Amino acid sequence: MEKEKISEMPDTTADEIKAKEEIVESKIYKCPSCGNFLHYDPETKKLKCDYCDTTEELTPVGSAVEKPYSQSAEERFVPWRGVKSIRCRSCGAVTLLSEYETSVKCPFCNASNIVETDEIPGLCPNGILPFAVSKEQEHTYFMKWLKSKYLAPYKLKKEAKKQESKGIYIPVFTFDSRCDGVYTIRYGEHYTVTVGTGKNRRTETRTRWYIDNGTITNLFNDVQIEASKSIKQNNLHKLGGFDTGNSLVYHNQFISGYTAERYDKGLNESWANAVELMNEQIKQMIISRYHADVIDYVNMNNNYSSTTYKYVLVPIWVFNYTYHKKTYGCIGNGRTGRIIGKYPKSPAKISAIVLAALAAVGLIIWLYIKYFM
Repeated sequence: MEKEKISEMPDTTADEIKAKEEIVESKIYKCPSCGNFLHYDPETKKLKCDYCDTTEELTPVGSAVEKPYSQSAEERFVPWRGVKSIRCRSCGAVTLLSEYETSVKCPFCNASNIVETDEIPGLCPNGILPFAVSKEQEHTYFMKWLKSKYLAPYKLKKEAKKQESKGIYIPVFTFDSRCDGVYTIRYGEHYTVTVGTGKNRRTETRTRWYIDNGTITNLFNDVQIEASKSIKQNNLHKLGGFDTGNSLVYHNQFISGYTAERYDKGLNESWANAVELMNEQIKQMIISRYHADVIDYVNMNNNYSSTTYKYVLVPIWVFNYTYHKKTYGCIGNGRTGRIIGKYPKSPAKISAIVLAALAAVGLIIWLYIKYFM
């Protein structure tokens, strides 16, 4: 492909190389048969036309590579090239579209009062995880998800009216780092003693306390921190995370037909969040070294070195569905199909569970009175 040949031209200047890269990354993906816009198709892993089913091969790209982390890495503006920014006046989300595409509604809150905005200073993603689950496949996962909800009304699967899904790439920072730490831990082990005499004779539980010091080393790989305005860290965890180790070099061909969210949380703030997660993991590793019944404290002094990062766009499906005139929101993992979201709960099923629990308690009380009193 043209982009790969650039590096094979020894007489080409740096400015000429940059200009050719911008042409490649700003390419308008149109169908060679009917002229309609092409979109990235997860099933064929090609660019595809929805009107005539024509497909076109992708520009080959390599694997995304980590960059050295420093607090000054985010200071300069890096344009994405080939995209435009839009801002939702309702929820404030900033998303990016291919320059030739239009959007009449916010992909997150479905509001229509969006405006095109200036490019925002910040990093350009150096990695992207393309969609692996298509819109049709995602609908199948959605129906299975509805069916798995025991407390949902019986008619939910049949009567739920799912709105059109929106494929969105959300920003995630991943970090690799080496931790070398020293720690002090105070922990206790329980033991029992018998005290008193006669009617006052009883068993008491007491605790022997110990203090220990040690060192610990661990290598962290691809610690994922959400940087989205709309997806929180706990939702990233509930979605099962993403296989960011398989991310490719960012190229806007994968965004064709989708939108991408501009990160709301910067690199340095994301690194601080990553340190919190890694510190907690180190703490649990330390605790696991001891057969303690109770932990009084763990004081740690951790040093992180050789830190690198990737700014990766990961895929999600966002959609709503209605049931009895009420709307419920869901999110699907664009790599695995896993779905999280809200659903209505059947009062009849909840009542049945409560009555069954009360009946079980009543039976236990009756048996106790009959045989032990």
